[in-house]
Amino acid sequence: MMDKRDERDEQAAKLAASMPDEQSALLDLAAGTVNDLHGAVLVDDAERAVEAMARYEAVIWKMNGGTFFGCNADSDSPGNVIENYCQADTGTVPKWGQKGAFVVVVDGMRVLVEFGSLGSQGTAHFSFYAVDLDAWFISETGYRSHFDGLRFGSTVEEAAKDILADYLKDKRPEIRTNDRDRLARSPLPAVLASLEPPARRSPATLDIPPGYALVDVVLPAQKAFIARKWAKEAQAKIEAEKPTEVVSEIEPKAVKPKAAKAAKMNAKEEIKRFELGQRCQVISVHHPVFEKDIGKFVIITKLSPYSSQVWAHDDEPTKYRINRNGRRVVQYDPKSVHSIYSFDQLRPVIDTGETNNE
Repeated sequence: MMDKRDERDEQAAKLAASMPDEQSALLDLAAGTVNDLHGAVLVDDAERAVEAMARYEAVIWKMNGGTFFGCNADSDSPGNVIENYCQADTGTVPKWGQKGAFVVVVDGMRVLVEFGSLGSQGTAHFSFYAVDLDAWFISETGYRSHFDGLRFGSTVEEAAKDILADYLKDKRPEIRTNDRDRLARSPLPAVLASLEPPARRSPATLDIPPGYALVDVVLPAQKAFIARKWAKEAQAKIEAEKPTEVVSEIEPKAVKPKAAKAAKMNAKEEIKRFELGQRCQVISVHHPVFEKDIGKFVIITKLSPYSSQVWAHDDEPTKYRINRNGRRVVQYDPKSVHSIYSFDQLRPVIDTGETNNE
């Protein structure tokens, strides 16, 4: 019986047979399939959408030398090259099948949305980031990862708004102090640089130096202009004074800010049940299409405490085949394919007392 990997390769080979050999032509073909996919989703044509996704995969297969193995290994791999070629301009809402970043507003909450291009099974990854750190958000960390599928009849922006609206029905927490301070010190994403009104990114923990005072007032427009000018001048003076003060204080011994120390302790607490190389079992999935994965075992290769996620590959042996020259070659290496799981989708095997007897 042919397994799904063989069926996927066979389908890609059939479609790729009539495709051009030049890379530039293949890249343009991939961009065309993205347009076809997007149009199919908008008019609720599931069959046409599946065909478009199959052609997109066939382009990757052909550019990768007639295999899917390692097609997303690094930035120069065909899968990533094609994705970057087809991506939307910064700040523009991407089409289904594109990756991109844009800002939406839901019930007064501004959110930076990073949308990932579709996976082989039509899954899409939404990353939601808080724009205004002093407002409530859908999570206390200022970030939430969400996996979804094709939402027929909707644009990517409409889908993002619907997802956020569902989260807001549950709770509207404020961003934790340590996370707000961390995000405030991080570089401003390019898509937010020209946002109007500007993103509110001030930290929760304000360090007011001697000789200055924090004033919060409401003024008429003509007077507010002067107040803003004074605030900018004061901030410039504070920044200019920082180097000598910081050097004299940290030269003898480095002192970490309390907020950073608290964030580190929180991160350690959050991931204490997980570690690199750990074997875990999948106990839940984000979409019914992946229900078959419940119960399988995976190996953790990367941890992200702030997003409460891990990267892991299937705990399976490497499969080999004999090529036409009679040589034994790798057919499938599970370590080359990584999936993202949230902490609550996994449980360490050490906690279950189970072993893999497959």
